[in-house]
Amino acid sequence: MPCLLSPIPAGYHDFFVAPGTRKPAATPEVCPEMNPTAWAKAALGFDAEPKQAEVLDHHAHRLILCCPRQWGKSTIIALKTLHYALNNPKSEILVLSDSEDHAGIIVEKIATYAATIQIPRRRAHGKRYSLELPNGARIFAVAHNQSSGVGYTANIVIVDEAALVDDQVLSYVSRVLTRTNGRLWLIGTPRGQTGLFYTIWHDKSLNWHRVKATIDDAPYADAAFISEQQKLFPGSFRQDFYCEFVPPPGRLLSRDRIAKNVDPALNSRVLPKDI
Repeated sequence: MPCLLSPIPAGYHDFFVAPGTRKPAATPEVCPEMNPTAWAKAALGFDAEPKQAEVLDHHAHRLILCCPRQWGKSTIIALKTLHYALNNPKSEILVLSDSEDHAGIIVEKIATYAATIQIPRRRAHGKRYSLELPNGARIFAVAHNQSSGVGYTANIVIVDEAALVDDQVLSYVSRVLTRTNGRLWLIGTPRGQTGLFYTIWHDKSLNWHRVKATIDDAPYADAAFISEQQKLFPGSFRQDFYCEFVPPPGRLLSRDRIAKNVDPALNSRVLPKDI
């Protein structure tokens, strides 16, 4: 049976909006039978590109998104998060980045989309970048330090600009998923050939869903601008626009080249005692 969109029921906003100021809900409510891409189009008029739709609709327990600047990763993750929160009452979602302000950008986008479907802003008590929905779901931005996850039990941890987040901080924050065995989403643009973002992307023994987008997947990109960027910044162009994990300037050998010249069997060999 098809899922029909219907107006948000009366009383949905009673907790937030004072009597006499209440506005009718003109937009559709979330329909659990709709995938996030279909919902985003129906409720918010957002048309996802193919790679964006893959990120929105995949039910990945572990997701890593490698994408260029200005591709729309914050928008896509904000839509994906809001859809999940609206369909999962009392869930808790943490957003981590290299600073609390950067993490707050995603939370603010989520709040903006929520307001578009007639859900007024309500912050969680004492949290600057946060959103509490009528169904009890809560979304927080947390600071970039090792105590960020203290006191939380999360269903999802979102790590924005993951290549810039300290691995030790990420290890502490990810432990808020212990009780729920929740979802971990890493999103960002490459930064060199070190760190957890690099390792997870390249270690195919890890069960992660990997999505890579480049500037070629961004139809809005101006060809003249991209050409100019390539000429002005050749060193970082491949990294920022084509998501290549390039070695830092001055390094003679990349990790990929070293790996191709290492015999994996050496790790299991025992050297003779007389050497």
